[in-house]
Amino acid sequence: MTKKIVLAIVAIIYILMSIASALNGGDFDVFLDAAQKISHGDNIYAGPFIKGLQYFYSPLFALILIPFTGNFFVTELLWLLVSGFWMYRIWVLVSSYFDATILSSKEKTIWVTVSFFLVVRFILYNIAMIQVTIFLLWAILESIHLIENKKALYGGFLLALVINIKLMPLVVIPYLLYRGYFKAILYVLLFTGIFLILPAAFIGYDYNMFLLGEWWAIINPSNSEHVLEAEITYQSLVGTIPVFLTETESIIDLKRNLVNLPIATVTTITNIARLLVAGFTVYFLGMPFRKKVDKLSEIWAISYLLLAIPLIFPHQQKYAFLFMFPMISYLVYYVIIRWKFNQTGSFKVFVVLLSLVTIVFTPIIGSDIIGRHAYDVIQHFRILGICALLLIPFMVVASPKTIANMISNNQNSTENEH
Repeated sequence: MTKKIVLAIVAIIYILMSIASALNGGDFDVFLDAAQKISHGDNIYAGPFIKGLQYFYSPLFALILIPFTGNFFVTELLWLLVSGFWMYRIWVLVSSYFDATILSSKEKTIWVTVSFFLVVRFILYNIAMIQVTIFLLWAILESIHLIENKKALYGGFLLALVINIKLMPLVVIPYLLYRGYFKAILYVLLFTGIFLILPAAFIGYDYNMFLLGEWWAIINPSNSEHVLEAEITYQSLVGTIPVFLTETESIIDLKRNLVNLPIATVTTITNIARLLVAGFTVYFLGMPFRKKVDKLSEIWAISYLLLAIPLIFPHQQKYAFLFMFPMISYLVYYVIIRWKFNQTGSFKVFVVLLSLVTIVFTPIIGSDIIGRHAYDVIQHFRILGICALLLIPFMVVASPKTIANMISNNQNSTENEH
């Protein structure tokens, strides 16, 4: 079966799934409902909410969506179809950091297939729930790409826009600072300020300031609901660490707390863990203020930065772990290179352990295969969040230097043979 036929089949399946999701409606209903509310001068952060879901996004995002509220199905279908293009663009951006010329045609196919297979469950979550994660991931990678290619104005504009919509891409600003992209940071800050006050031109200064105040009230990281999340769906560090350190309620009647510490102590431990994960980014970035970094080292660092997003931010559900895609692609590339050039005993152990961790991300662990109860038990014990965290030591082992040395040694060996 040729690649064109495979792509055509994938495209058809994607379109059919998008139509089905748009007909059923998803989380995008919440965004469009907020757009309708803001057009009527209502408080978009106060109930009643459609489907009972809180709107957590910016006033500007709701304002932008006003023209698209006439038909929820059409808008959500278009969003999903564009998301398909964004997913394709994500792969183009991610793969551009790797030297694919050293891979055979078969190895390239394996790289693409395995990389997508290990995250397809998260893509399906985003389609089914009509979420914005694909857009966020694309916007982050695209803005970094623009800034790296001396288009700081466009990159700063895009990054500021996506930060305004959802705050998680804020982590890119420290990255830009560390890399010495000071001009880009100024553009990000400038456009961020503009996007915060821009709605005032359409809805009035007082109403906009009121909404910004209401928005901050629900996203304030010091809020109690953001420091301990016991619900079964939350898989970030805020949802993972506390449930093992203190007694919490769950729909699954299985004990999971190893100790029963005071909430204040649990909160402190969790925040320290979040700081450690965030701070460990420096290990991947290397020396500060170096713009000229080889591409493999750059995607190594960016991959960790993106993994940190669903780990350190609260209120992160399964669909947010699509942010792991660049890291998954990196690790699959590493395994192929090692398999090609340097199969050692320790490497085989590496592959076995990595397979055990990443199988949790695949459709094999979906509720349709293992059953709803087993699936809920996995969520109850935060296996997804734990396995995402376990990817970090694999990334430490799979350093760009290790890959570069293997490629270099192989090239030298080939030259000596000739």
